[in-house]
Amino acid sequence: MSSSTSDSKGGKFTHKLYFDPRADQSDTGGYWITNKELREKLENLIDTEEKIKNASVYSNPLFPNQLTNWWLYHAFIIIETNDWWWSIEKNAKGITIQRSKNLESVRDMYQRKKRTTGSTWRTEIRKNETTAGGNKKMKELIHCIWRKDCLNNVYHFFEANCQKFAAMIFDRIKSYWEVYFDEAADQPRPSGNGCYMNVDQVFSEVQRLSTSETFTKLEIYKVPISYWKDGNFLMPGIYLPLSFLIVTPLAAPISIATSSLVLSIQLIFSHHYFVIFETDEKTYWLFARFETHYVILRASNKDILLKACQQNSPDILPSKAILEKSDVAVRQNMNAVLEFVWKGNRWEKCEVPVAFCGQIARQIYDQFKRK
Repeated sequence: MSSSTSDSKGGKFTHKLYFDPRADQSDTGGYWITNKELREKLENLIDTEEKIKNASVYSNPLFPNQLTNWWLYHAFIIIETNDWWWSIEKNAKGITIQRSKNLESVRDMYQRKKRTTGSTWRTEIRKNETTAGGNKKMKELIHCIWRKDCLNNVYHFFEANCQKFAAMIFDRIKSYWEVYFDEAADQPRPSGNGCYMNVDQVFSEVQRLSTSETFTKLEIYKVPISYWKDGNFLMPGIYLPLSFLIVTPLAAPISIATSSLVLSIQLIFSHHYFVIFETDEKTYWLFARFETHYVILRASNKDILLKACQQNSPDILPSKAILEKSDVAVRQNMNAVLEFVWKGNRWEKCEVPVAFCGQIARQIYDQFKRK
């Protein structure tokens, strides 16, 4: 929908984020931040390690004369951390983040003005849904806003409105873990050899680790896939029943053609693929996609990565990984790989068939080999 105060409806989308660090103090001001400045500038203005305790979706009416705000409303997010209350929202002019020591200054106010309300209880500011923070940090939301390209996603009343933005932020906070990440896969740990985290947590960790590392070489490996599941041949979106492969005298031409089709499919989807990068610091990074999650591993021993990758899917046969090809890599680091994979809305589907998972490795290889 549109916006949260009656005097801020409409207007041209600025492609900027407004941050008010002390919305509860009248003698302070805010900062206008561009998409290019977003991660660096905002991370310098806040404690990025601050953990989210809980988050709620709030709503208020668009107009003061509404009888109810059940259907026509502005949506925004309120976040509680150990030290602050925050609001995050989008309207027709841009994105706003406010911070305050008290709830009222961000829940009831928008850029120092009272939010629109009506004259009945049906048009008050209303809390709709709440979720626990799950140890997620504020910097993850910054990465999410940047990664989703929100400041370049121009406001649209139906397709890119405040409600969709609020739902995206809320879902990110309550999201499940989707990446298995281990920054030292060749080192033993008392608590295990890695952990699951969401995409934006991975961005933070990789940014910390890979800034001083530059790719020198990349390799793509393949491992055989187990095809047969529940009597069907496994491939992306297509299941061929076993009965199609039975050859009879009366249907020999059809069966042979079908067998040829299956053979062609097997040649394309018979292996799972993953990539390994070598850096100038003699460290190795592995990136792989599996049916329900991604895997990113870092180690000083490449052989450990090859073994660890095969343990992440029951559909990969326990045979040795085969080096398909290698090349000189472009002078980039792992941050660039994450941007290629997850900047915008690329490859965010939660579950895909195992035979399809390796295609992302091929695209990464083509993108990061030196031309």
